[in-house]
This record gives sequence, structure tokens and C-alpha cells, in this order.
Amino acid sequence: MWLHDGLARVLGALGRTDEALASAREATRHIEDVRGELGESGQRSGFLEDKQAIYQRAVRLALEARRPDEAFAFAERSRSRAFLDLLGNQTMLSKGKTRALVDEEVQLRARLAEAQAQSQDVGEESPSDTARVLVETASRDYRAFLERVRKESVEQASLMRVEPVTLTEIQALLPEGTTLLEYLTGRDDTVVWVIDRHRAEVVRLPVDYQTLLGQVRQFRGAIANQAPLRDVQTRATALYRRLFEPARGEIRGTRLVIVPHGVLHYLPFGALRSPDGRWLVEDFALATLPSASVLRYLGDKGTGATDRALAVGNPDLGPGLALRWAEREARMVGQHTPNATVLVKEDATEAEIKNRLEAARLIHFATHAEVNESDPLSSALLLVPGAGQDGRLEVRELFGLDLHARLVVLSACETGLGKLSRGDELVGLQRAFLYAGTPAVVTTLWKVDDRASYELMRVFYDRLNAGPVEALRQAQAETMRAFPHPFAWAGFVFTGN
Repeated sequence: MWLHDGLARVLGALGRTDEALASAREATRHIEDVRGELGESGQRSGFLEDKQAIYQRAVRLALEARRPDEAFAFAERSRSRAFLDLLGNQTMLSKGKTRALVDEEVQLRARLAEAQAQSQDVGEESPSDTARVLVETASRDYRAFLERVRKESVEQASLMRVEPVTLTEIQALLPEGTTLLEYLTGRDDTVVWVIDRHRAEVVRLPVDYQTLLGQVRQFRGAIANQAPLRDVQTRATALYRRLFEPARGEIRGTRLVIVPHGVLHYLPFGALRSPDGRWLVEDFALATLPSASVLRYLGDKGTGATDRALAVGNPDLGPGLALRWAEREARMVGQHTPNATVLVKEDATEAEIKNRLEAARLIHFATHAEVNESDPLSSALLLVPGAGQDGRLEVRELFGLDLHARLVVLSACETGLGKLSRGDELVGLQRAFLYAGTPAVVTTLWKVDDRASYELMRVFYDRLNAGPVEALRQAQAETMRAFPHPFAWAGFVFTGN
């Protein structure tokens, strides 16, 4: 792997781009071969920590070779693989009809690992014929299993091996009038793919990662600290010019799907501001995805639910954590939504909510949330404990649910955040709900204002018949009239289909 990566660097420096790209392909192949032989999830995640530079080099060599489709595939491979390794025990990902598949995979991997260990313990310079046959048989059975899983559940197959989406596949999934922007931030520059049903262009942005990191942090800080509006607008325009304006001419239509990278996951794209004084959300309906590959699995989600809705607000967590407007918000959602169950205060128990989640077609949480950067799977929505539940609806629990909701709204503190894996997929509440079965999630990027959140959500549910992305855009536009500062409205983000 390092040998081929070194060859890729040298050949690239000599201008022998095609040969360099061939070496980069070999380097990434060896990464994934070695990683596949590691039996423990912590080993797999740690193994990839210093390998992202190899993937980034492969991306840039593919672009130099004028192969944007291959560059896109390299970027998606690096994201999806490290995300799955960070999740760790795949038994946690078993649910419903896929549980038997996960159990079978665990057994086959254990059998393969045991055969490999036996072949290494023979004590000879080369394994015996018997040991070799055991390894070959176990490997063949595992490959056959993966092929069968792909036919039964493409999403489950993606959790067991790298299944990156292709540019052509993404184009077929995008509706007319929708453009996907996928960013890749690097040490010296930033790459953005601009993709719609008919075209795929690559734009190189002359902004390095450290500069971008500083600008995004300062921008978020200005919003979170409610700095003077003029100061926020100046920073918003500077980021618009760096990140969006160079790609603006390639965009057709008024709907954008954005796949961020690195620190851009924490950027409220809707609060970028054009030089003529318009916030981005005023001109475009915006959605985000943790990776483009997720898009292929969202079309079939959100089916089979009853006509019931569930709204949760202001769980009784003590006077210091009371959210008066959140309780009103939950009741308002109940009034806007037929067949809704509203759980507030002492009734908002984790046990009762879990009993109702899997049948609901719409789920709304107006609660506190807790984000744990060091252990993202323990990030949680905070609810009332009791009946054997601790009151923490954690990410690891959500991954095991079998939801059918068309929409989940997390009107809570920082629900859109989570730890970035080395491959850059976000592990947090939004990703957990997407995997659990919903195609669309509304989350927040910072500790939102209780009153402004209520007003925004009131308009959102008034306009929901227009679709959740357009409803959120209209709600943000109307809220900014009463609350002009982006702190009040820009933190809400739509993720999904």
C-alpha cells in the first residue's frame, strides 16, 4: 500500500499521470484488502486513520487524468468505509428482516478468522494443504454470502463491504431541477462536484483546509454569540465567495443537495450571503447528505407506517432544563397533524416513546439533546427515565430501530452534530434516523432559541403540504422577518431525500 502510494506520488511529480493513477488504484485496493482481514472494529478504524491522504491523492490524480467519475468514486469509498468502521459492532445494526443476515455474517467472519489463524499457526514456512483449503473454503463462502445479501438488501450489503455510488447512478437518482454539490476539502485546495441529471462538472476552489477551518469557526462563533448582524453578513459573504460563487454558474434549477466534507458539516449553508444581499436559503431549497451514497437507500424508506404521528416536547428533566416554548411546540404539532399523540412533561418517557416510534409516520422531538464527540454512539435525546429505561434515547439504540416515518423533526439542541469519522461520514442522530428507516430528518446545528424555534416550526407545519424542504425554506424566510439574525433561523438543516 505504501509502496504504491509512493509510486503514485513520484510518477505524478514526473507528469506520468496515467501511471500514477494506476498506482493509486493499487494503493487503495491494498488498503481495503488489509482492512478486510482485520477482525476487530477498533483495529479497522485505527488502520484507516492515516490512510485518508492516499484516497485524497487518488482523487486528485483521477481529476488530473480527466476522470471525474473515478475521482468521485474514490471520495465516496473513503467516506463510507471509515464510517462503518467507526460504528463497530454490526450486530447493533441488525433490525427486522436483516437481523438474520447480520448474525450469519458474524458467524462467517469468525469462521474465516479462525481458518486464517490456523493457517498461520502451522509452524511451517508455508501453510499445509489442509489449512489452505480451510481458508479458501471460508473465503468462498463469505463472498457467496455477500452476493446473496446484495440481492436481498443493497443497504445491508453496503454495511458489510464498500459499495460506493457512481456518478451515473447519482445522476439517475436526482430529479429534474435538483443539483448535487459534493465537497472535498484538502490541504491546499477544495474540490466540488456539481452534478445534475444531465451534467457533471468539477470546480477547484483555491481555499486550503486550515483557512477554511478558521473561517467556518469564526462564522459559527459570530452566529452563536449573536455578534452584530453586519459582522455576520460580512463573514457570510466571504464564505459565499469562497465556497459557492465559483460553482454558481454550473447550477441549474432551484433545489440543492449538499454533501459537505470536514468542517463544512458544521457550516449553515443557508446562511451564506450573496454579494447582492440575499441569504442562500432565499434563493434555493437546501438539503444535505452525509455522503452521496446514502441517496441510493432513501427512496424506499418511509413506507408501511400507520397514519399516526408522535410529538414530544419539554420532558420533565427538572426546572433547570425546562423548555416552555418546546411544550407549546409539541402541542402545536399535534394540532396540525391528524391522529397525533402528544407527550409532554412527565408523560414524555423513553419507554412510552419507544413503544410508539416504529408505527408513526411523522415524529417530532422538541427536547434537549446531548452530543458526545468522544463517543458519538452515546449521543442522545434526553427523555424521562423509568420502566427500565434510563431516559437517554441514544444513537446506538436508534440504529437498531425499524422506523417507517416519512419525516423526523429534531427541534432540539445541536441534533445535527456528531463525530466525523476519518472517512468523514457524520455519526450522529441524523445518520441514525436515516438508517433506522426515515428518508428525511430536520436537525439543528446549535442551541436554538426556544421562542424562535416555536415560530419557525409553526410556519413549517403550516406549509408542510409543499414538501418538507420547501416548507423549511419558507419557514426560515418568514422567521427571518421577525428574527433577522441567523442565530434564530439558520441552525435548522434538512437532511435526506
